[in-house]
Amino acid sequence: MKKKSDIGIYGLGVMGKNITLNLIDKGFLVSVYNRSTNKEVDVVNNFVSEINDKSIKGYIDIENFVLSIKKPRKILILVKSGPVVDDTVYQIVQYTDSEDIVIDGGNSNYLDTEKRINKFDVRYLGLGISGGWYGALHGPSMMFGGSNSAWLDVQYLFQKISSKSENQTTCCDWFGSGGAGHFIKMIHNGIEYAMMQSIAESYDVLKKTTAMSNTDISSIFREWDDGDLHSYLMEISSKSLLIRDGKDYLIDNILDRSSQKGTGIDFAVCSLRYGISTPTIIEAINARFISYSEYRKNNVYQHEGINLYQDHSEISSMLFDSVYCSYIVAIFQGLSLIQKVSKVKSWDIDLMKVISVWEEGCIIKASVFKELCKYLDNGLVVDILFKELTVEKIQNLSKVVRLGARSSIPLPVFMSTLNYQYSISSSKLPANLIQLQREYFGSHGLEKLTHPDELFHLADKH
Repeated sequence: MKKKSDIGIYGLGVMGKNITLNLIDKGFLVSVYNRSTNKEVDVVNNFVSEINDKSIKGYIDIENFVLSIKKPRKILILVKSGPVVDDTVYQIVQYTDSEDIVIDGGNSNYLDTEKRINKFDVRYLGLGISGGWYGALHGPSMMFGGSNSAWLDVQYLFQKISSKSENQTTCCDWFGSGGAGHFIKMIHNGIEYAMMQSIAESYDVLKKTTAMSNTDISSIFREWDDGDLHSYLMEISSKSLLIRDGKDYLIDNILDRSSQKGTGIDFAVCSLRYGISTPTIIEAINARFISYSEYRKNNVYQHEGINLYQDHSEISSMLFDSVYCSYIVAIFQGLSLIQKVSKVKSWDIDLMKVISVWEEGCIIKASVFKELCKYLDNGLVVDILFKELTVEKIQNLSKVVRLGARSSIPLPVFMSTLNYQYSISSSKLPANLIQLQREYFGSHGLEKLTHPDELFHLADKH
């Protein structure tokens, strides 16, 4: 009798192929399937022939694919988020049992995942995967949510192929029932947008206020990456600036447009729904929408800051602090949203566990996370803002924002980071209102106002 596979992979795009290779490298038997429409007719046969490994079995018939996997069947689907996920699961569940496990490894909306858990008669898991093709092949960061019993049955597989931290902890975990896994990935992507936008803004400032070449800026990014801004995104940004397209730098020939894949919108909607302010992240998402705006034109404003900074060390220091502040604030906003939604949904998500999963193998891997752990240990998340963002750092961020205004350089993430920090640090009422509040409490014998507007109505009478 033919030995059955440990797991099935539905979808042989870049991620599907590389996760398959990762699995067989770790000693697992894998069945693979891909839809055979249009240009994808030979995808399965070509992949199996190319790899030429007995650990992979290819199928072009969905029933044979499902039945080739040992029970309880574990099937990872890697298809585009949206209705195609439902179509795919409908195909699969025709041949599965209620104890079988279907895992959605795409960027699905976490609310859609919760609907699918109730819709299909299988044990369902939502899996957020970070790390791109390289992570899929060598060890991604993985965020699970959904059926806990299903997680316990697949844990050995996915923790084997996931990335490992310095202390060899696996960057793969389960965060709760429902859509918790896809929710954590959505937060991850929101933070990623803000980090990327902050790097882009620093590049724009360096290009427009100094005479630096791409090579010069690459060197600055490399210096930052060697310090407190060490991160995957900073590292690849430094390398990307050196890529040539013939005689030109590739970066100079790339259209300045960037889209988002849906998780950006999901993040913004979630943030507004739960009343958690995340302007740094939302401005990063807005910047992508603006980049595609039909109303964009060449800048008609005068650049007062052109070649203003001959001292490259000064502008570099100011921008370093600006990016650092944006990283910290974006992470804080993301963690705050996790705390709120986790409480409402009774997920009881441990933020330390979140950071542990993001420590290696993911796009937002950054050294600042290790620094933040000491605050999470004590449960004092807000201390991240007041102890990590020193007066000097905020002053440098303020200088960069002013420079951007003078030089007609759009800095949505830097500006929103500064405004957020100022707002979160200015909770005290003016002295006269505090006195009025005391008088009001004293005369009415109240411990608190029934509505905050009452205080301002009282101020009007005075």
